[in-house]
Amino acid sequence: MIRQAVLLVGGRGTRVWPLTHAMPKGLLPVAGVPFIELQFRLLAEVGVEEVILAVGTDHEKEWRAYAESVSHPHVVVAVEQTPLDTAGPVGEVRDRLDDVLLVLNGDVVVEGRLTEFVSEAPALPAVLALVTVEDTSAYGVVVVGPDGAVERFVEKPPAGTAPAVTVSAGIYLMRREIIERYPRGPLSFERVVFPDLVESGELGAVTVEGEWLDIGTGELYLATHDAVAAGRSRLVRFPEPAADPWVAVEAGAVIEPGAIVEEAIVMAGATIQSGATVRRAVVGRRAIVESGALVTGASLVGEDAVIGGGCEIVNGARVAPGVTLAPGSITFSPPQ
Repeated sequence: MIRQAVLLVGGRGTRVWPLTHAMPKGLLPVAGVPFIELQFRLLAEVGVEEVILAVGTDHEKEWRAYAESVSHPHVVVAVEQTPLDTAGPVGEVRDRLDDVLLVLNGDVVVEGRLTEFVSEAPALPAVLALVTVEDTSAYGVVVVGPDGAVERFVEKPPAGTAPAVTVSAGIYLMRREIIERYPRGPLSFERVVFPDLVESGELGAVTVEGEWLDIGTGELYLATHDAVAAGRSRLVRFPEPAADPWVAVEAGAVIEPGAIVEEAIVMAGATIQSGATVRRAVVGRRAIVESGALVTGASLVGEDAVIGGGCEIVNGARVAPGVTLAPGSITFSPPQ
């Protein structure tokens, strides 16, 4: 079993801003549960007792407050004072690392059985968890030999031309001595460490199966809720059986009678007034969507924003925190 893991949660979450204006991406709720807790549940399956959060300075206060609220696992907050890429944060905490540990990316969870991943890992200094994808054009493909060793990486090959359909799941089993080979400072797993290990024949891989939950963009965040609502996640469920279409409403949010809210996330303290429509979108904390307003198309409304009646927020638009849009000030429909 594995006692320790490092979670890479230092990113600013720019692709889901404004939701991350005052909240780390890893704390965004999924069916009412902070996303990071899904990773904790996964790690518990292999006995992880300590998790080191590699965080940036942008949300240090929020991460420290969260860590203090968690009773298990033991959570340690390690702050990057300057950006250190993906492997650099692990190098900065090398003095407190176990001989063998897990490293996970912070905005995805692949619900593969970690016990099987660990038990099937080849006897190499570092091993990647892989998943299969249908369209390889958006990923770096990992080509694995019959002995379980990674032979090469192929960056974003067009569908139908790829030598493999396996890509990194963002979960790594590794020995501490790998990171000790490099000086402290910025360091990339993808561009430096893993290519070096392939060249020396020291990188292995195991393919895992399970739902891939990703909150890296607004549409992916909503798609994660699609998967949960459909019962495809084994790590999280809606507090009550999900309706069709589903709605994820946090405590303290108000959806007035006469509002239309479908396949949407409504965060704590937000209000959707009667006559408003929120469909396939996210409304941040304490935001107000007034009667007659439309929010749709994977659009994101920041906390404390006000969407005036008659406004149309569509096609992935992002409304900044605290902004008040006057009634009818943004519309794509001609007057009747």
